[in-house]
Amino acid sequence: MRIYALVLITLILMCSIVFAEVSNYKDALSLYQKGNYKAAAQNLKERVENNPDPYAYYLLGYANYKMKKHSEAMKYFRETYVLDPTFTPPPLKK
Repeated sequence: MRIYALVLITLILMCSIVFAEVSNYKDALSLYQKGNYKAAAQNLKERVENNPDPYAYYLLGYANYKMKKHSEAMKYFRETYVLDPTFTPPPLKK
């Protein structure tokens, strides 16, 4: 019985972590779409430190591009394709 409880608790914790990561990306995307590139970049930097993700790196690159930090943007765009050489950019609004 204890093993089932432990497995259930583990699954719940894993789901909450995954949900938090998805929510974090959606928050950053929302900030980007509102034109708050600095906040989006800060949010995305925290995300990629914990979970290297090509979509997050790509959006981080665009946030830096919009802030006219072109060399930093290129660094994040390159990292996108290091993680996934077949990455296809999603359409970004704004």
